[in-house]
Amino acid sequence: MPPPIPADAAQRLLAETQETATRLNKLNAFMGGDIFPTLAREDKDLLYEQQRTMSTLVQILGKRLERANLPFTHAPSTPAEAPASLKA
Repeated sequence: MPPPIPADAAQRLLAETQETATRLNKLNAFMGGDIFPTLAREDKDLLYEQQRTMSTLVQILGKRLERANLPFTHAPSTPAEAPASLKA
């Protein structure tokens, strides 16, 4: 098992993963909506590329969380809901 990472680094890693996953979910919702099909082919291609890249980033961040033995949780709606192990 890899050595533990400092608490502040763990907080940043979890926050980055949550933020990226949230942005990816919003992009997916947009791409499943009514506006996406009306876009120019080049714009759609760029959004598909962005979606793939963001998905890869979320997977990489997830692997880093696993190596740090940190569970992925969706972003809490308030800071009070953050896991105690990740509070400063």
